[in-house]
Amino acid sequence: MAAHARGLGAEVRFCTIVGEDEFAKFALDRLEQQGVHCDHFTDGTRPTTRKQRFRALNKTLLRVNHLRHHAASPDIQHKMLAAVEAALPKCDLVLFSCFNYGCLPQELVDGVTAKARAAGVMLAADSQASSQLGDVSRFQGMTLITPTEREARLALNDFETGLAAVGERLISKARAENLAITLGAEGVLVNTLHDGTLHTDRLPAFNLSPKDVAGAGDSFFMSSAMALRVGADIWQSSYLGALAAALQVSRVGNSALTVAELVTEIDESGFSHD
Repeated sequence: MAAHARGLGAEVRFCTIVGEDEFAKFALDRLEQQGVHCDHFTDGTRPTTRKQRFRALNKTLLRVNHLRHHAASPDIQHKMLAAVEAALPKCDLVLFSCFNYGCLPQELVDGVTAKARAAGVMLAADSQASSQLGDVSRFQGMTLITPTEREARLALNDFETGLAAVGERLISKARAENLAITLGAEGVLVNTLHDGTLHTDRLPAFNLSPKDVAGAGDSFFMSSAMALRVGADIWQSSYLGALAAALQVSRVGNSALTVAELVTEIDESGFSHD
């Protein structure tokens, strides 16, 4: 996520937890190579979260995750909050990218949200629940949240209601301004609350022959949130996010997007840009 933001032109401060192992060094070295400033906090009670994927013939056959789920200690939470607070005066956008592995306990989320809101900084959140459980609605008052359909339904404990009604209920529960429910090959369902009225529309997927879906949600979230911050409306932002996701799934592996790639994709789609 941080690398995508840097590739798209942002100055990035990434705040995270790592373990005392070789994988922490690997991740931090790679972030440094990509120009990402990292405020990392070492937690000796957990390994650096690592996800292994075993692939053959362009298909993922097996997934092995090395991680712990317990919440970060109060001391680490305090240090993380202090690091975020110190960065806020020069910050335009705060993004929560949560995998629900203990890095962002609710107290820390609420603390960061309160300080960012007091500083007038835009907030957006993505809470993943692929192999774990999560509740994206715990990120209250965001400008944008981007769950998958499963993540949206988990937040409401509703697996029967139509998706349009799920979107309406979730945007209300999370008190979000904009909600984009990503639907994989079926595109994205966009919900926005404007002047008390909910507007809903859908974008199709722009790449119907993906090579690897890893990072599709990351690139959509990052691109859409950054577009909103620089003044695009939710429809323009979602369009850019969908283009970014289409680019991401056209290659194997979750590697950082660049502005040049996105501009080329816009040109090829027939839309003008400034």
